[in-house]
Amino acid sequence: MRVMKKMYLKMAAVLPLAAVIVSCGRVTIDPNDYLNVEFEGMDSVAVATYSIDYEKMVTDNLKAFDIKSKKDEKDIERAVKKLKKYLGGELDNTRELSNGDKITFEWDDDDIEKLEKKYNIKLKVSDKTIEVTDLDVPEEFDPFEYLDIEYTGVGENSVMSFKVDDDLPVNLGFDADKKYGLKNGDKVTVTFGPSYYDEEDIMESCFNKGYKPTQIKKEYTVEGVPSYVEKIADIEKASYDRMDKYALDSFKELADSWDDKELVDVELAGVDLYIPKETGYFTPKNIVCYVYKVTAKDPEAGKEEEKKEEEKKEETTEAEKTTAAEETTTKADEKKDEAATTAADDKKSEETTTTAKSEDKEKTTEAKKDDKKSKDTFTYYYYTLFENVVTPDNGKGSDFPNVSIIVPDSDIFFGEIYGEGFKKGNVVFDGFETLDKLRDSIKEDYKDAKFETDIKK
Repeated sequence: MRVMKKMYLKMAAVLPLAAVIVSCGRVTIDPNDYLNVEFEGMDSVAVATYSIDYEKMVTDNLKAFDIKSKKDEKDIERAVKKLKKYLGGELDNTRELSNGDKITFEWDDDDIEKLEKKYNIKLKVSDKTIEVTDLDVPEEFDPFEYLDIEYTGVGENSVMSFKVDDDLPVNLGFDADKKYGLKNGDKVTVTFGPSYYDEEDIMESCFNKGYKPTQIKKEYTVEGVPSYVEKIADIEKASYDRMDKYALDSFKELADSWDDKELVDVELAGVDLYIPKETGYFTPKNIVCYVYKVTAKDPEAGKEEEKKEEEKKEETTEAEKTTAAEETTTKADEKKDEAATTAADDKKSEETTTTAKSEDKEKTTEAKKDDKKSKDTFTYYYYTLFENVVTPDNGKGSDFPNVSIIVPDSDIFFGEIYGEGFKKGNVVFDGFETLDKLRDSIKEDYKDAKFETDIKK
């Protein structure tokens, strides 16, 4: 019994000494020695990540963690778990980093006393500041310098499309907040990159290829979209002249094919414009009517004049015969003893009279010829309609996209004329005898249309 008591007393005496040794022999550990910060990406968009090597912190200080050997893997694992649980922190900034930026790792030391009580360690915790360096600098480019905006359609129904240069360094495509139903003056925001990409995705895609876009969004004002003509003044001169030329060339080509008609002259009288109040699939937005005054040979006038000429010749022949007979009788009764002087005077007077009559006859003949020429011809009106005329036009010769071209057309059945034509003698002319008849024909189809003309009466 005594022996046992002595042994107990010895052990009690040793314990306080052991506690002093543990308290005085703590191992000081600086967690920053085991902190690693890395940067990924290019200058201005780099991302920072960190890691803490808890396992090395333990294996470098095995005794402090009461571990005998590195082979004691389970003990090491338990100590690592404790460190992860009570010792940690985070970076104050991790994104969009540039060379020269400084970021700080801030340790969380609220629970380190639990670690210091359990292990023979003293944690020297202090925040660590790191400077960002050695980031690659990307090459800047403006993606919109490689983009051309194009519009198709007319008026308020135009569509935006993109034409991208093949030299664009990073082609992510383009998108817009509005592509359809556009008109001049509309504001459209175009974005570099597809709609399902956010700005971070776009920047990352560019940086991965060593480039940095200087802008990702750009606002455009819609302009240059053709619109339907609403006033004659809206028609550009080049377009006005081009339609006139097209219509004249077409009419002259038609006149060249005439067999029973003869063209004398054709000239532009002017333009009528019709704007229907209501438009639809079958109703045009506008009707630009080029009106032409045509001068042609009158099929009836020629025959009538020939008949009159024949009758006149017959009358002249009879009159000449009568006059000649009378002159013969008179000369026979004249005195044969008239003086030579008197005869000479009479002869001179006769010659003068004959010359005057000859000159008057020539003047009368020329006047009759001019009068005959005017009577041999007549004028009528012809048109060429251009529907859905736009401004500015496309400027491609006689090719008029979106434009319907209509000319008068007639036919004859059993002596009756159908369509837009009239008859002169037995000859049918496509067109109208008067300007009013021409307009009445067009207004029949567009009764409620707004009307404007530049034709001077």
